[in-house]
Amino acid sequence: ARALARLEADPETVWTWVAMAGEQPVSTARMLVHPETGFASLWGGGTAPEWRGRGIYRSLVAHRVRVAGGVGCEYLQVDATEKSRPILERLGFRALSVTTPYEYRF
Repeated sequence: ARALARLEADPETVWTWVAMAGEQPVSTARMLVHPETGFASLWGGGTAPEWRGRGIYRSLVAHRVRVAGGVGCEYLQVDATEKSRPILERLGFRALSVTTPYEYRF
């Protein structure tokens, strides 16, 4: 909901993509551009289990890299799972640190 509100308020900073197979969404991706910082962050990359292993996630990451460069970003940040690590490394990303995820439940 916050991402949608931000997209409506400032569409130049929130970018979203949905990969489709016919009428079926099979993968999604989101990028936040942080104006005047040179940074963008990648979020929400995920592919439906039955569509994994076909290069869709990789293609969406590569596309976001191109778009970020095209709008003047110098750096991309992504928090990734171990499953995504080899894909990101093949695309030129390198690990800088490890974070500890926390969860809050209502």
